[in-house]
Amino acid sequence: SSVRKKPNGNWINDTNWLNAIQLSQTIPLFKDLPESIVRGESQWKQWCDLEAPETQRVPDFEDRLDKMHRMLVIRALRSDRTMIVSKEYIADVMGQRYVESQPVNFESTHGESTERTPFVCILSMGSDPTDAILQLAKKKKKEVLSVSMGQGQEVVARKFIDQGVSTGCWALLQNCHLGIKFLNELEQRLANKDLEEIDPEFRVWITSEPQPQFPIGLLQMSIKITNEAPVGMKAGMKRSYAWVTQDMLDIVPRNEWRTLLWVLCHCHSVVQERRKFGAIGWTVPYEFNQSDLNACVMFLQNHLLEMDSKKSKEVTWSTIRYMISEIQYGGRITDDWDRRQMNTFTEKFFAQYVLDNDYEFLKGYSIPHGTEISVYRNHIENKIPAVDVPEVVGLNQNADLTYRLQQSADLFDTIMETQPRGGGGGGKSREEIVTELCVDLLSKVPADFNKEEVRGALAKMGVMKPINISFRQEMDVLAVSVKKVRTTLKNLQLAIAGTIVMSDDLANALDAMFNAKVPASWLKGAWFSPTVGVWFQIMLNRYDQWDKWLKQGRPKSYWLPGFSNGQGFLTAVKQEVARSKQGWALDDVVMLTQVEKMDFEDVRESPADGIYVHGLYLEGASWSKKEQHLIDASRGELIKLLPVMYITGVLKQDKKLGYQVYECPVYFRFDPRKRGMTAAQPNFMFAPEIRTIDPPSKWILRGTALLTYPGD
Repeated sequence: SSVRKKPNGNWINDTNWLNAIQLSQTIPLFKDLPESIVRGESQWKQWCDLEAPETQRVPDFEDRLDKMHRMLVIRALRSDRTMIVSKEYIADVMGQRYVESQPVNFESTHGESTERTPFVCILSMGSDPTDAILQLAKKKKKEVLSVSMGQGQEVVARKFIDQGVSTGCWALLQNCHLGIKFLNELEQRLANKDLEEIDPEFRVWITSEPQPQFPIGLLQMSIKITNEAPVGMKAGMKRSYAWVTQDMLDIVPRNEWRTLLWVLCHCHSVVQERRKFGAIGWTVPYEFNQSDLNACVMFLQNHLLEMDSKKSKEVTWSTIRYMISEIQYGGRITDDWDRRQMNTFTEKFFAQYVLDNDYEFLKGYSIPHGTEISVYRNHIENKIPAVDVPEVVGLNQNADLTYRLQQSADLFDTIMETQPRGGGGGGKSREEIVTELCVDLLSKVPADFNKEEVRGALAKMGVMKPINISFRQEMDVLAVSVKKVRTTLKNLQLAIAGTIVMSDDLANALDAMFNAKVPASWLKGAWFSPTVGVWFQIMLNRYDQWDKWLKQGRPKSYWLPGFSNGQGFLTAVKQEVARSKQGWALDDVVMLTQVEKMDFEDVRESPADGIYVHGLYLEGASWSKKEQHLIDASRGELIKLLPVMYITGVLKQDKKLGYQVYECPVYFRFDPRKRGMTAAQPNFMFAPEIRTIDPPSKWILRGTALLTYPGD
């Protein structure tokens, strides 16, 4: 439907403008909000560009707003600040204690329980309650029988429960998301008081990841505990130096020891803190935790003691770097680009210059010097900033903006999923809304490719040319998606009308489409998109590219995001280049890439060798068209469309570049996770070399990558 045109300029994006329109239609107080934005454009722009708009007066509306309505304006126009105003609103309405995190006290929790009250500890990234449970057991002089659940472990768990019930010792069942069946049995046993006598000292501790099949009865009778990893460098260093003792500081008689211990704890906090930034922080969210730090401290201690006994003058940095990045932390890392990142961190943190007295990691993050543990703990309390800048973990200022937007999006998704599914009192029912959407989408679904036309066009282009083989495969893949979409849209209308049975797949499609999500059956073997509108548009764009290729011949520049097998297509390009040259063997050919000055619209003809591609977006950096190299992204510039890229093949021995390059991974999107190249995450496509005047390590730590979609 047509909506009022948004103001000129890029200061307000489409999503925020649509939010303002929606707000004006649903809340009477805001009925003239779009009008006000258009009329007072300069003051609204100024307000939207503020670092913290929630602390300033809202143009035109300030005197009419209470806390709830202020939160709605922030949600509509600056959703990255939603969590902050939500906390303020909750503190105002319910009280401050509901927004402050409480450290978990297992002893007081134990005091609230009985022998029939299980403890369910919900596992979260980077925190494991096992040590805390064992310490409590030691204090209470209790034996703990521990088992990690999995295939065949039910027998052991049953034996431990039997023993605990009769003798009063404790049972610790770990990773219970892998043994759900046994939990049903445990629920019956604890709930049925007539079944058996239980020793009053008995307690059962369950650790589990969130799991939809977890028995609801067991959850209701249990005490639920979650212990999130600390957030922020200050909290991370505080936790590390609560574990470090005076004896530990005194154990090695060399000056370097205390400095390197601080650097190691700083490095540990950095790798943990990067996780919160999502895929730009770590491609795969690794569970780095206290055990990694323990192992590194133990190694560092032994290494320096050995140096001391040999009277060595200099620290052997290469050994320390290798042990920390490749062995200790590297043991968890499965992704090659993450390994490169970890190596870059250790090269930055473990070098001779960190031993200088006035060295700082970043302004405000200095290294204290002293022999007493209190010096270090006071430094953490008084000198480390309470709020971190993303640069401390190597990222650009925009990473914080992305993190806040993601946080808000997750919050709204959760709220949407917990809404009642029934029809409301007024307006259209969800079935009517979905039926209308089905009719609209079905009218836009393209026709199937004509087999005769395809055969004729391929014969003319050369059936056996590698790029044409890739083209044929791409059409076949898209045809499957088009057919699936058409069938679902037709059947869903029939099922809603009651003509056919509503199967599980159709019921799931109904739920998904009502929430503007993509039905799961469409995602199988296809690309991922967060909303059905974006997904459907990508399908139409793909069809358009193949249809034009079929009717007009090869494109002058290829829309790379439109390929379902980008790696196969790029290999086909190398094959064609190799075949066109006399005596070139494919094994000796490597890829050569170069970012051009022109945009897709300016491409007049295809290159003599190789191809042009377009449609790639830079994340974590920007591109200077004039200077033709990577530059830092300006504030609020989350992604940048890259100009056309030239890709060809050259012989390995002839590949010589006269400038510094950053090897930049390109990610497709087959699943909700945004990056990754392991078998479980096949999103990685290839890694072109992009020109840079800064050291490549800067872009490695920035998490700079090329994406085939413009973010979410």
